[in-house]
Amino acid sequence: MRADASIAASRRFFVVAFALACALAGVARARAYGYDPCASSGERGIEIAGAVTIGLAFWPGGALERWDGYHPCAQRAQLAALGVGTTSFVINSAELTALRGTRADEDGLYATNASATMMSVVAYTATRVSAPRAVRLEAAEPTNANGRSGRVNALTLLVTLDGGDVKYLRWHDGGCGACGGVGDARCLSVGDGDVACSASLAGCDGTCSGSACDVDLATADALRCQLTVTVATSGTDKNDEVFVLGSQLERLSMYASSGAYASASAQSTAAVTGVTGFLG
Repeated sequence: MRADASIAASRRFFVVAFALACALAGVARARAYGYDPCASSGERGIEIAGAVTIGLAFWPGGALERWDGYHPCAQRAQLAALGVGTTSFVINSAELTALRGTRADEDGLYATNASATMMSVVAYTATRVSAPRAVRLEAAEPTNANGRSGRVNALTLLVTLDGGDVKYLRWHDGGCGACGGVGDARCLSVGDGDVACSASLAGCDGTCSGSACDVDLATADALRCQLTVTVATSGTDKNDEVFVLGSQLERLSMYASSGAYASASAQSTAAVTGVTGFLG
């Protein structure tokens, strides 16, 4: 019965952030502000359908190699001085979850570093941290080998638990099937050989015109100008029951999974506050 319930739950997408619209706003706000990704309780003793706390840390101007040796909890002060911004989310371990802040907050964070030509992100819990991924690239970025630029639409994070404790945070390569494949100009290299679809900088900034614009800022298409991180769990809970979401996600085709994430994001009515807090 537990496995059947988990499989059914995996077909639903939920957007979790600091606040939800309408009557749920107070409950969601209390959950978000009551959980700290640097608290060990958010990554240990998790059971199926239990809460897991995930943090995302964004570094404007932070090339991928600059993250080496940094953890957003252990090096809180150092990263604050470097301009890193964070946001946190509480997810249900039995649900496929889309995490998203606001475009205004991401833009505002990026603007704090006038010399930035890229922005990178890591996911973290109290003691675990993912590899970094590029989420915004300009052609002038020195580490940008092929000169492509854009804003990454979506990344996929797999949270692996062992006996209910978070063991790994790793990115799943979603590919570029949703935007024409690796040869398309919208396909960006985001780190460790992974690629992801992006929206053009001109399209998101509104500095293009006519057919040159690949983003309709007047519609839900504008959501492609900000990052959505889709999270799934794998491994075992504190009762040694198996999380099925991660294995299901990895079996999806690249195109099908990317399309599902985009659809879930576009249909969301969640009111979010996003990357509003700096570490400190």
